[in-house]
Amino acid sequence: MEPIKKIEEGLKELYDSNAGKVERQPDVDIYDVGENLVFYIDMPGVRKDSIKVRVYDKAVEVLASPTQPDGGGKPIRRERISNFPISRRIEVPYRLRVDSAKAVYRDGVLQIVVSKAGEYGVAELKID
Repeated sequence: MEPIKKIEEGLKELYDSNAGKVERQPDVDIYDVGENLVFYIDMPGVRKDSIKVRVYDKAVEVLASPTQPDGGGKPIRRERISNFPISRRIEVPYRLRVDSAKAVYRDGVLQIVVSKAGEYGVAELKID
């Protein structure tokens, strides 16, 4: 078992040394509620002032800087999403009304509401 233990230790060291460089993608739920799309993005432990939300014509992008709590020592394991830069771009099958977007961050969940401007797709036209 000695070789496996060395591999595990090497992977842990690699993970720890790159913890600030690795981006994480938070979990996302999206609901179509008639005229709007509602996004729920899990971001526990992230400070509200570190979150940036961008709405494009057919995508929503969420970025956040890591928050480093002072643990008072050398970290042994770092897995919480708030320890990493967060980056998530979510493409949707609708055009979005950028001017209608609103975001609320509460209890570790970012909620974004955006109005739909119409569907993307292909239309076959009848020629008159």
